[in-house]
Amino acid sequence: MTVVYLDRVFFLNTIVDYLLLLTTAALAGTPMRRGRFALFAAVGGLYAVGTFLLPLLGAPFIRLFTGVAIAFFTFLRDPRPWRLAALFLLLSGALGGLLFAVGLAVGSPTGIVQRIYYADISWGVLLSSALLFYVLLHLLFRQGARYGGGDTVEITVVIQNRRCRLRALRDSGNALRDPIQGRPVLVAETAALGDIWDDTVKEILNRPLTPEGKMAALYGKGISFTLLPYQAVGEKSGLLLAVRSDYLQIGRRRIPKVLVALTDTTIGNGCHGLWGGREKGEVVDDSVAEDTDPALAAVDRAG
Repeated sequence: MTVVYLDRVFFLNTIVDYLLLLTTAALAGTPMRRGRFALFAAVGGLYAVGTFLLPLLGAPFIRLFTGVAIAFFTFLRDPRPWRLAALFLLLSGALGGLLFAVGLAVGSPTGIVQRIYYADISWGVLLSSALLFYVLLHLLFRQGARYGGGDTVEITVVIQNRRCRLRALRDSGNALRDPIQGRPVLVAETAALGDIWDDTVKEILNRPLTPEGKMAALYGKGISFTLLPYQAVGEKSGLLLAVRSDYLQIGRRRIPKVLVALTDTTIGNGCHGLWGGREKGEVVDDSVAEDTDPALAAVDRAG
């Protein structure tokens, strides 16, 4: 007779679900909302306990539906919740197979309990395997995406207490720097930040003028713009119109006074910006990281 301790089932499933949600967010380049992850991981832990108390909950369809629902509502703020839910399910299956293989490798008793494959693995082995799974996938896939140009990040840009959230492509080869502070510059499509400006500024930014012409026309309009020199490979040097933000927020990191350069070139692949910096700003709490400040005018340009 197999004895199952429900408190252990809840604790282990909560931790494993939390690591899976972290891994999903890391691979997809979506913000790490750790408080939200912990909440829905606990929901997953309670569901795991429920499968032992009410066998009907262990039915394959219900298990699949619950997994999709947990992931979907966890990433509801992301523009791609269904994709992230699918990625979460794939990672869950991969981790489950890994843990079962580890159980067989260490000679642990295995069997089926409430329609669930069960391996009596020690806490240490199970948690170590789940943590190793998270670390390896995070390192391998994130680095591969970075070198392949496929790693993205959501950035909230705040200028004069108005904000816009956009998805930016990480560009480790972006050498554009703030000439005053020497810090990385966010390059953003002009249209992606359009709703930050008032109608007058927006109209000027949409004119078919050179950056110098736009800057001259914007003089005295309430926002201080500057010109940023740049040099692209195989092209002549040029100028980009730029404005200094109040701050950028990436996940739980708030980076103040970052220069934002505007471009009329479409970046593509669902991205509206280029970011080559590191997130080394102030860490803010989850309520701020969720961008819930009612004083700011929210514009979602994530997709």
